[in-house]
Amino acid sequence: MDSFTYVNIFETKGLEYLLLLSFWVLFVYLVRYLSKPPKGRPGSR
Repeated sequence: MDSFTYVNIFETKGLEYLLLLSFWVLFVYLVRYLSKPPKGRPGSR
């Protein structure tokens, strides 16, 4: 009993676009977080 389900790629495009958009938003926040200068006292070295 081989079962095969046909997946229409055009029906799943909306979900793929939402996943891609959320990935890019999280990636931008990650890059901003990592590129912040470290907090420290202004007079300390």
